[in-house]
Amino acid sequence: GNEQIQMVIDSGVVAKLVPLLSHREVKVQTAALRAVGNIVTGTDDQTQTVLNQGALEHFPSLLNHAKEKINKEAVWFLSNITAGNQQQVQAVIEHGLVPMVITHLSRGEFQTQKEAAWAISNLTISGNKTQVAYLVSQGVIPPFCNLLNCKDTQVIQVVLDGINNMLKLAGPDVEAVAAMVEECGGLDKIESLQNHENVEIYKLAYEIIEQYFSDDGEEDAALAPQATAEGFQFGADSTAADGAEAPAGGFQF
Repeated sequence: GNEQIQMVIDSGVVAKLVPLLSHREVKVQTAALRAVGNIVTGTDDQTQTVLNQGALEHFPSLLNHAKEKINKEAVWFLSNITAGNQQQVQAVIEHGLVPMVITHLSRGEFQTQKEAAWAISNLTISGNKTQVAYLVSQGVIPPFCNLLNCKDTQVIQVVLDGINNMLKLAGPDVEAVAAMVEECGGLDKIESLQNHENVEIYKLAYEIIEQYFSDDGEEDAALAPQATAEGFQFGADSTAADGAEAPAGGFQF
């Protein structure tokens, strides 16, 4: 727990561990990464002691490492940083690590993709509007939505949460963000998840569609007649999705 983590920090070992993240022996790197990874599961202050030692500077090479296991541990480490405070989220952004995490959403082993999904979703919870807008601007939505096809209910839930948060924090850009979700096939996936056996998943899928993709109560009066004609067919057949495409796509400008 956090008390043990504090004992490790108080011993002064963090300053010696962090440089080992770039050790030429893979076994040493792996052990150092696991050790600092365990420390950043603690409080934000405990996490900060690792960041203060310049840990994030080692991560571009860890995320590009030839060994998949190191990629996975590195993304896991970052998922604990993006779960921290906004200053810590900002440090991840400023070190240029977000595009690299996004890359891991769609390549390598599923376990690494799973850690990447957590890292992204945590950022949408901990980050502020500007930070989440940056995440969206880096092209996160297509590979993130793609994970909705997986069989792992936990990952599906984490991704739905993240999408929900991105839409929630989009403010005036909500139509553009919704259009991105739709254009990459994400909306079709969310629609079919309304039939998922897991209660949490189908509730969240339903809420996202109700809130952001149902034209019912659309502010734009010009769309209203169309909305009543098509807004309630979700999941009935493919025409509902096709019919919704034009209005949703129209808000990107």
